[in-house]
Amino acid sequence: MTGLDNPREMWFEAHGSSSPDVGEQWRLRQGQLVGKLARHQFPEGTFVGSPLQEENLRPEEPLFEVTVQDGSVLARIDVLRPHPAGSWILTEVKSSTLKQRDSEKEAKRDLAFQLVLLERLGLDVAWAEVMHLNPDYTHPGQGQLFKTTRLEEGREDFVEEVIENMPRLSEVLSRPEPPSLWPTRECNSCDCPEKCHRLPEHSIFTLPNLHWSHMEDIIAEGKATLSEVSGHPHLKPRHERYIEAVRSGEPYVDEPAIRSALAELNTPIHFFDFEAIDYALPKFEGTSPWQKIPFQYSLHILRQDGTVGHKEFLHDGDGDPRPALVENMLDDVKPEGSIVVYHDTFEEKRLEELREAFPSHADRLQGMIERLWDQAEVFTWDFIHPDQKGSWSLKNVLPVFAPDLAYDDLDIQHGMAAVVKYGEMIASSSKQKQKTLQGQLLEYCERDTYAMVQIHRGLREMVG
Repeated sequence: MTGLDNPREMWFEAHGSSSPDVGEQWRLRQGQLVGKLARHQFPEGTFVGSPLQEENLRPEEPLFEVTVQDGSVLARIDVLRPHPAGSWILTEVKSSTLKQRDSEKEAKRDLAFQLVLLERLGLDVAWAEVMHLNPDYTHPGQGQLFKTTRLEEGREDFVEEVIENMPRLSEVLSRPEPPSLWPTRECNSCDCPEKCHRLPEHSIFTLPNLHWSHMEDIIAEGKATLSEVSGHPHLKPRHERYIEAVRSGEPYVDEPAIRSALAELNTPIHFFDFEAIDYALPKFEGTSPWQKIPFQYSLHILRQDGTVGHKEFLHDGDGDPRPALVENMLDDVKPEGSIVVYHDTFEEKRLEELREAFPSHADRLQGMIERLWDQAEVFTWDFIHPDQKGSWSLKNVLPVFAPDLAYDDLDIQHGMAAVVKYGEMIASSSKQKQKTLQGQLLEYCERDTYAMVQIHRGLREMVG
């Protein structure tokens, strides 16, 4: 499936030169837990874990983790169970809820690959299905944890895609060197250890918020540098402003718009950030698969006199972190004043979930929601610096305002690493390890909110 989008990335994965990042490793571990639990749905089943043999094919006996192979093409099937009519049912277990836009397409591609191999081996497959987590399930038992979805629509099209691409991708994998692919919109998010070509520091791939279809059109015209695309009909004013900022070396600053945005803030100004963990299999009462559970926050408070205070919370037990987090948060956050966050959809969603989970605090939590102010909005429209390289993430914006303040001195440098470290902390029996991880987590989250303070001060100085 990787090869259908990016054959070069597929080559590196298959040759062991590319490994999952911490986020992918977390999801893989969660997926293993889901797969193990899914097998309990078929109590008569047998774990095979090896190539399919004729003696494995018994009536009324589901097979788990069976390997099927045709030449150099191999797949491991989650569940293969007999159909009363003598055929077979192919079940792919997914740890997702199948709610993501591309998850159904991914599932169909996955099933199609397995279907091709089973049919080549002469097995008649009655239907193919995905057993996935039910997004409507609520722990500890409201509804069914698993939901089964048949993905028959478009089945033949996806099978045809597999048959058509299998020889080409097999040939790519047999090469001693990875293929060069240039250009493609996949370059924008390529994870290959070695790039095909040296991209300019600023290119079509750093244009902020350029729609992927427009990117493909421009690439098809053989254009990639900013000088080549300037004036293109697909570009919007923000793209042209970015090109001009790169050309001049000076940021685009809409001072009236920034001044107006900052005027919306009321003191004391709270700079706030959550960290949240998500489990495929929900652990706490009232939670659902992959629901994000806040376990930590950092809060800097800028007072009217210009002084700054700091509050923080980190849950350190293995129980539900939310009750203690809510109590501490409502003590720390003042009942008046704006609450500045970076990309407010995350914090807003967490606060909405806490409001529903803790109705006795609903009014206070709703009040926090109504006071949210998104600092990232300034860098979406009103401020464009060439050093951001088209991104308005906090880590890309911070160096523009505080060059000496970064994240590379921290043991934890991004949110997914914080999730993994938190999981390690609450599972550890070593007090010393717990203390070390606790310090790393607090330091990381504090850096996020202090970064927002520094950016705020920089904007104030810029526009007066």
